[in-house]
Amino acid sequence: MSQERVDRVFHGDGEVKPFEFNENVAHVFDDMAERSIPWYREVQRMVTTLGVTFFKPGSRIYDLGCSTGTTMALLAQAFEERGVDDYRLMGVDNSEPMCREAREKLGKSPASPDRWTVDCNDLESYPIENASVVVMNYTLQFVDPLAREELMGKIYRGLNHNGVLLISDKTQQSHTDTSRIFMDNYYHMKRQNGYSEMEISRKREALENVLIPYTVEEEKELFRQSGFEAVDLFFTWFNFSSFICMKKG
Repeated sequence: MSQERVDRVFHGDGEVKPFEFNENVAHVFDDMAERSIPWYREVQRMVTTLGVTFFKPGSRIYDLGCSTGTTMALLAQAFEERGVDDYRLMGVDNSEPMCREAREKLGKSPASPDRWTVDCNDLESYPIENASVVVMNYTLQFVDPLAREELMGKIYRGLNHNGVLLISDKTQQSHTDTSRIFMDNYYHMKRQNGYSEMEISRKREALENVLIPYTVEEEKELFRQSGFEAVDLFFTWFNFSSFICMKKG
């Protein structure tokens, strides 16, 4: 990765503003994600495998909060390698800088332009139709908690029978002692990935009241109340969890 694409967003001093997916973040987001999210590449590989497995010919795969299009590009590559030619990837993100990065990345992928779309739109208002797979990688945690139930219900209604929601999030723990230990390990990982104490502290401050995590139990309950009949974990690492939620009805 070129030096200009290295995450230095929270390096330096000055006022810490609430975190947003602006031009500066979008430009270095791939580096930020790989250094800030544990096992990021492995989770992406798992999501790609599950997405290809549950995809049904002629249906759509939605990536809600698609950021720079990494998941979509991996899915496109997997489909092309398997000779699948009837897939449709629908990326949605409310940040135009992130959408620009995603379009550029997908434009370099093996998928023809008619196989993918990246729309800058609010997740709450974007329609979900004829979906066999919906992906939300580290997105729900940024959605207003008051809007999460309605969003989950819309996703469930837009999925076809046997369709799945693949969702990863930072999660809260049920006890403060566990939470402290998990966070200590998380910050240790960030230090190992080259972040300074100042960068860790400034980003933590920026994310306060912007990233609002649920516990694993709260997320599972949200999915079940929205209609998903089968809810399972497919990955977990301290305070990060990934779920597969299946629509059987």
